[in-house]
Parts: sequence; C-alpha cells; structure tokens
Amino acid sequence: MEFKGLCLGCMTNKGDALECPRCGYVEGTPQVLPYLEPGTLLLDKYIVGKRLRANGEGVTYIGFDITGKRRVTVREYLPKSLCSRVKGDDNVVIASGNKLVYEDYRQDFMEIGRTVAKLSGLPAIIPVVDLFEANNTAYIVNEYIDGKPLEEIIRRARRFTWEEARPLFLPLISTIISAHEMGLVHFGICPENIIMTRNGTLKLQDFGSPDAHLAETELEAKFYDGFSAIEQYSLEGKKGKWTDVYGMSAVIFYALTGKRPPDAVSRSYEPRLNMPAEVAQTIPTHVVTALAGGLQVKIDTRTHTMDELKEQLNNPVPRRVETPSVSKASYSDSYVDEPNYEEEIPTRSVPTQPTPQRRPSPVQQPVARTTAAPAQEDDISPYKYGIMSGLIGFVVLGLIALICIHFIVLPMIEKRNAENAHEPELYISSQEEVSSNDEDLVEVPNLTNLNWEDVDGNEEYADFYIRLTAENYDEKHKEGTIIAQTVKPGTKVARNTPIGVIVSKGSKMRVVPDIIGMTVSEASAALEEAGLLLGDQAEEYNDEYEMGKIIRLNGIEVGKKIQEGSMINVVVSLGEE
Repeated sequence: MEFKGLCLGCMTNKGDALECPRCGYVEGTPQVLPYLEPGTLLLDKYIVGKRLRANGEGVTYIGFDITGKRRVTVREYLPKSLCSRVKGDDNVVIASGNKLVYEDYRQDFMEIGRTVAKLSGLPAIIPVVDLFEANNTAYIVNEYIDGKPLEEIIRRARRFTWEEARPLFLPLISTIISAHEMGLVHFGICPENIIMTRNGTLKLQDFGSPDAHLAETELEAKFYDGFSAIEQYSLEGKKGKWTDVYGMSAVIFYALTGKRPPDAVSRSYEPRLNMPAEVAQTIPTHVVTALAGGLQVKIDTRTHTMDELKEQLNNPVPRRVETPSVSKASYSDSYVDEPNYEEEIPTRSVPTQPTPQRRPSPVQQPVARTTAAPAQEDDISPYKYGIMSGLIGFVVLGLIALICIHFIVLPMIEKRNAENAHEPELYISSQEEVSSNDEDLVEVPNLTNLNWEDVDGNEEYADFYIRLTAENYDEKHKEGTIIAQTVKPGTKVARNTPIGVIVSKGSKMRVVPDIIGMTVSEASAALEEAGLLLGDQAEEYNDEYEMGKIIRLNGIEVGKKIQEGSMINVVVSLGEE
C-alpha cells in the first residue's frame, strides 16, 4: 500500500523526493526478514515504517496513526529464537516445538504493556496508545517521543554537572519506583533506552520481558556492557529491583564522568571504578557515596532499592567523607572503592535469620565486691592516683574537643550543608513538615491555580525561593497556570526555602499558523515549530501567488486548534496558467 508523500523513515512529508531531505531514508528500501515491510498497515489504522531497534523479545518500528494523524512507535512481539516470517506474508510462523513457550511470552508481552499503560501518566513513562493482537503476534503502540538517546547526548556533547543531572534523574528514579511497586522491573536501564526530549526531560523506553536481558533463557539476551548487573550474565544470583539500581547508578556515573563503567563481569575481578580526580572534585561527596553503593558488584552489598538510592542522592551527609584514594599507577585518577557493608547491611538476596547473641554464663558475669581486703589497700592506692589523673586528663581533653566542635567543626558542617543544599525533588505533590531550630519560620502559601507570571518575582513571596522546575501539558489548566508545588501549602519552613512549581503548558491542541504565501519549505518549518506537520500538497494554477507558494489550506482554517502532531494539507500554486 502506498502513501503519497509520507516518508516511511521519519513519518513526515517528503513530497515526491525518493530520498527524504529530513532523515535520508530512501523510498523503497526493503526491510530484512522477519521484520514487517515498510508501508504495512495494521488494523487499517497504523502504518508501519522502518525498524528503529530490536532485542530478543521484539522489534520497534516508527509508525503513523492515520486516525489521530500523528507519529507513533509500534512495538511488535517477535522473538526470533521462537518464530519467523515467510516473505510476502505478515503472519508469524512459530518454530516447531515452541508454541507453548511462544504463547507464554506473548501473554507476558501484553501484560507488561497493560501495566505500562497504567503508569502512562508518570513523567518518565512513554504513554501507551493501543494494544492489540494480529498476524499471530501482539503489538503495543506508544506515543512518538521527539528526542535523542541520552547516549548520543553524552557522547557528542559533554558530561553533566550534578546540578544539571539532579533535576533530570530524580523524576526518572521516582517513576521507576512506581514501576517497581507495580511489580515491573526494567532490566535494561542504559543510556540507549533513555530518551531526552526537546523540553529537557528524560523518558525510559522498552519495558519488556526480563528474559530479553538475562542469560540462559529461551530469548536471545541483549546486554548493555557497563550497565547490566553481574546477575544478568548467568542463572546464578537473584534478580530484582536491585538489578535496576545497578543500571541507574551506572547511567548517572556515566552522565557525571563521561566514562562508561567497565562491564560487571570484569568488575567482579577488579571492582574499583576509575574516576578522574578533577571530575571527582566537582561531584558532591554524598553523590559519590550513593553511586558507590548502587554500583556494588555483589548483590548483598549493593543498595537494595530505588527508594534508598533516591534518598542517598537527594540528601547530603552532614559530615565530610575522606577523599577517595588515589592510585599509585595514575596520580590523575581517583577511585570509588567497594565499601565493606558486610557488618552494616545484611544479605538481601536471601533472607537469613539473625544470629542469636549468647548470654554470658553466671561465672562470666561481673560480681560487685561488697568488701575490700585491707591487706591490698596500700597496693591499690598508687593506681587510684593514676586513674584519677587519667580521668582529669580525659575531662580536659573533652572540654577542648567540645570547644573545637563548637567553634570549628560545626561552622564547617553548616557551610558544607549550605554548599550541598539542592532544590526539592520535582513531581512531588507534598513534603513532610520541615523541622528547624530557627524560630523565624514562615508558612508556605498555596501557589496552585495561580499564574506563574504573577508569582515569579512577586515581592509577596519574597520569603521563599520559588523556581519553575517543569512544564507539563494539562488539559484542565490554562497555559502558564501553576498546577503543582514541591512543598505542601501550610508547611512551616525556614525563610528562603526552595519551592519548585510545575506550570501548565496548556492543552496539547495546537493553533494552525498562517502559512499562506510561504514556500513549501518555509511552511514545513513554521508548522513544525507550531507542533504540526505538513501533509499532502495539491497543486493548481493561480494568478495571485507565484509558483511554489501556498495558496490555501485544505480542510482546516488558519487559527483553528487541532491535535499536536496533526498533518496540514495544503494547495500549492503552479503559477499563472
């Protein structure tokens, strides 16, 4: 089936050109079996384009929703180890003897899709548009996210500072916590599967069967060296939430240092992580400590949950930690060593009973002396004087220590806490009441439903550090309206406490710009800026507009509001007849 002017590589209008000027896709490029041929129509609704990525469970294509007139991605259940396709036939052929396994994984595929659909309102989840079965397989349709993989951004641009990374990763971690609560573990967290959108937020893609990222299963395993945990490479070792903790910690480490961690198998022999000294000095100590805990190779010493990781990343420790040791082999490098948690954190992968403490036997318990032998009095007296002298010395030293703590250590701690203070995490609707010894507390106002322009810089809120932390589409609130704040109204806090607000970007509906009189390329750029796409281009002779200029719009008027990503069909002048 043909679709005039639609590029099957990026699903934008390319006109009559064989090669798309936008993405370089050449019309007629065949798809390699067992993948669907570009141009395949599913449910008479979704056009399948080129293959974007694949793993042992399935394949993701770029697609176009004819009904909604928008770009989407189409995820097809297609485990190549269990099935195949015959050229010219869209139906999947199950390999002999694999029917039960194939059906079990297909049910898992659909169940995971339904779970992700329930999480679609979370900031880092790519919304699910549709789920259905066809061609003896199953499909999940997601919204198309316009952005680039985090891997590409870090590789081509630069590493992030913690101040830049924090507001990006904490909402992502919060989203994964919600997924874990629903029993959904990703097992493939890596920079390739994290998309940074145009508005600077992170989205996690490709939730799927765990077996697609685990060794020795019926599916072909795909690992992400440096980001896959040690337990994913063999049947040994318990898999769970802590596996995602390793992947997320590795991603943050990569974002902050620009260096991909060694693969977990290599680290099982040399667990230390190399971190350039000049980089380590720019990362807050509590962040280095948090990443060290999340990147433990051994499960029983690794940070166990995303909640723990988020808390450690979000809360500076109130004391200075020793700088990581410097390797003698390379004085320009410092290392994050594997801390020994064996005495502090019990084994988490296999619950164990606490070892009972033996009570001392009666003969081992000290007995109070009621009488003293007179004969020993003279021998003990010299020791009494020594003990008293020692006690006096300890008291003097204690007083000196208290003075040092009060006048030196406490000011240093306060200064360090101030340096490490950060804004509260985004996407939190409330926060526990802040405790403070400062009697000068102020009550947090209710900022929701107010206009951001009326709040920003307003002297009425001079007691707080109010900052715009995110902008989200919202059908219920006008553009510019505050829809959430990070500190609960009525909470008593110290002056200048940071308060983040989330502001509505308004409806996803977009206003059709006036492109009449523009060239086709100018109109395409103007529509893209407005969140719309250039559609079919009919042609007719016209005396008023020179050849190549837009005469009018087909089926829509300038100034009307339509769904974001919709295509605008136009009529182009052929000039005078």
